Amino acid sequence: MTDAHPKLTRLRAQISKLAEDIEGLREGVRPESEALAAVDRHIQQMAEGVRIQPFAFAHTSGGGDPVSMYPEDSHRYACKFFPDVIRARLYDEVKALYQSGLTVADDAAREKMEAQLLDLEHQEEAFIRQAAAEGKSIPRRADANPVVLLAD
Repeated sequence: MTDAHPKLTRLRAQISKLAEDIEGLREGVRPESEALAAVDRHIQQMAEGVRIQPFAFAHTSGGGDPVSMYPEDSHRYACKFFPDVIRARLYDEVKALYQSGLTVADDAAREKMEAQLLDLEHQEEAFIRQAAAEGKSIPRRADANPVVLLAD
């Protein structure tokens, strides 16, 4: 549907674009540095699940298993014995994701954009109310913000 007034058309286009951008930030990912730190934490947590008991080698009667049999997860053992190899591989995978152009979540930017969106929606509503006062009927968007509609 085409709006009768170019100003309203521009406002609605800006509202639509800004709403899309905000949604993209909301569904974004953490910054790359945080993702790489998460890799380090993951490797540490996985490695902690593996117990090494060197006494098993020193004891004359064997003394049990030198490396715990549980957990039965080879990834945990790899993190324990080859953390640098695992880290390098996971870092490469994470960095490749970010090079492909992921949207990074930015709460401060999102809040600023949400404030801009609210301002645009107030402008739109003021325009619609002004038109109504002049006897013109302009339909509201189906996704109009109820906070703006109920504001005085």
